Amino acid sequence: MSPTIRSGRLLVSALAAAAVTGGVVASSTAGAAPVTPRAGAVTEIRAELRAGWVKTTDAPTGITVDLPGKATVEKHTERVLGHDVTSRGYLVQTGEGFVVFAVTDVPDSYDIRLEAELQAFVEGMKQETGASLISTGAEMTTVEGRPALDARIATDEGERMTGSTLLVDGDRYLVQAVTVGPEANEKALDKTHREIVDSMRIP
Repeated sequence: MSPTIRSGRLLVSALAAAAVTGGVVASSTAGAAPVTPRAGAVTEIRAELRAGWVKTTDAPTGITVDLPGKATVEKHTERVLGHDVTSRGYLVQTGEGFVVFAVTDVPDSYDIRLEAELQAFVEGMKQETGASLISTGAEMTTVEGRPALDARIATDEGERMTGSTLLVDGDRYLVQAVTVGPEANEKALDKTHREIVDSMRIP
């Protein structure tokens, strides 16, 4: 079985767990807490767009996306298939929940399988944070001409949370967007997710 990109899974699951656990991630979870961008952080956040939305660029890849606020940034590196693999996660907390946008560099020898990455994300939520998550209604689509998997996500126990995740095969990188929040905010979360997906530009 092909390995999954653990770095992207760990980063995104840990940050997204902040929504599932009410914004609190255990300090003992390595690399989980979002931090404010440091000097020299690999991100470029441009002038605000409509009503607080900010165009955000992942500098190493040139990927851009509109996010509903100024993002905090988390960078994580680990070994995958003998290579150092780096993920950059961009987190925004909104009135409806949380948004996470992540880009993970992929070794040339790595075969991206979006269904496996989605499953790893769901399983990683439980393994790394204790938050139980299920995915439903996954659909294959394209973003900027690249294969993508768009899925609904929800908690299956405890406080009811809902949202969406999109995974994109960018050849040299795996791109993921996660929008999650309380079930009562489902319509607003869906709208935010669609705007993020529509704004994504991959060189």
